[in-house]
Amino acid sequence: MSAMVQMSNIPFVQWKGQTFDQIQSFIRKNNVDTAYEPDTNRSKFRANPLKIYRREVATHQSANCNVRTSVSVDVFNQPGGTIINSSSTTTNGLVNTIDNNLPNNTCETYTNCSVITSPAENARRRVRSGGMIKKKFDSSRNTDNYFTTSKQYLASRNSTFEQNQYNYIRMGDSSSKPGTSLASNNLYSPNGLNHCKKYFISADTTIGYEWIDGNSFSVSVPSGYYYLSEINELLKNTMISNHHYYTKNQVGLNPDPYRDVLTFLLNISYNNNDDVVELQSFRTSTTVHPDATYIVSSDATWTKPVTSIYPQITISTSLMQAALGIPQASYPLITNSTTSLFQTKQSETTPGLQPNYRKLYYKPNNPQFAKQGAVSSSDLITRKRYNSITNSAVIYYNSLGQSVGNALAYGVPVGGYTVKDKMGFPMKKTPTFSKYSDEMKKCTVTKISNQI
Repeated sequence: MSAMVQMSNIPFVQWKGQTFDQIQSFIRKNNVDTAYEPDTNRSKFRANPLKIYRREVATHQSANCNVRTSVSVDVFNQPGGTIINSSSTTTNGLVNTIDNNLPNNTCETYTNCSVITSPAENARRRVRSGGMIKKKFDSSRNTDNYFTTSKQYLASRNSTFEQNQYNYIRMGDSSSKPGTSLASNNLYSPNGLNHCKKYFISADTTIGYEWIDGNSFSVSVPSGYYYLSEINELLKNTMISNHHYYTKNQVGLNPDPYRDVLTFLLNISYNNNDDVVELQSFRTSTTVHPDATYIVSSDATWTKPVTSIYPQITISTSLMQAALGIPQASYPLITNSTTSLFQTKQSETTPGLQPNYRKLYYKPNNPQFAKQGAVSSSDLITRKRYNSITNSAVIYYNSLGQSVGNALAYGVPVGGYTVKDKMGFPMKKTPTFSKYSDEMKKCTVTKISNQI
């Protein structure tokens, strides 16, 4: 068996059973045998065979093959083209081998037989699967590991054209229109479920933090697959259980109890501009977080500091160092600075933990229609009608008020109308007097106007 360079030979697996040799026919010149020579009695008064070329089975004499001797498929298929030679050990003509498919085929008894070459195993696999592909689940992506079409593969990675026609902002100014110059620094994610690869932490580990009262605490991180946001959730849940947060007073008649209530001083996030993990620590004091707005939990054992101080995040294990790309230490290094409201520590090496979305820099050259390139004439007409209605509503809003502007915005003719247009002006009645008497006649209508 041949082998690749610097690699061992491929082992030969004996999977065939009993085989028979074949005797093949070939074209040769018909020479007259010595028994039929003219000087013998056997050839007298007999017609001798013609000395011509014909196809014969190589069964007698020495059949030495010429270098140009060959055999075709038609010779094998035609009757008598090959004969099974089960007794003779003489190999005449070209050597061929045929498998007689006897039950002693080693694949039938699984003796020294590869499963791939076993016809019985292949038949069972076709029947059991019914032509279906066995599902393989990828725990690191929380999705299937094998796809039958390129469309399924691209959809699982949010890379199809349709998914990238819609966007969700992840960083930047959400008020700017995507594709314009104001949104050049915005970062978006495509539409659809995100199946980004998770980072695997091979063993149980911890990440610690030191609170503003000087006490240290540990956050348990079990082994498994993680996104960066899931590590941040473990940190936040531990801080909630330890009452290390501020409760923010909400203003208004109907405050939302589930929005912006808890204020944390520690956070782990991902910087998409530099592709690094950031450990964020926010400064706190009675001045930064006044008592009128930020309240310490009643179950907390710490008090709000008078002077400015930063809490710290501690990286104490090599597993978290590789996951975050940050050396083992406590961050920020300076805890009593008053120069900024927060301090950050970025990864020094490539972090293993990544965000759970694919980055999308959404910059279509036709932002008005959110398209790359031109649009159809029907889309253009629809957009112009929408702009006309919107502009008309703004004009009515400025002159007649918000109610009229909203009423004339949609569901009415392009020009719009009001109740005054529909009813018209009150009918004017002018009294008349007869020149023959002093009686006043009844009022008659002289003019009706329904114009503004």
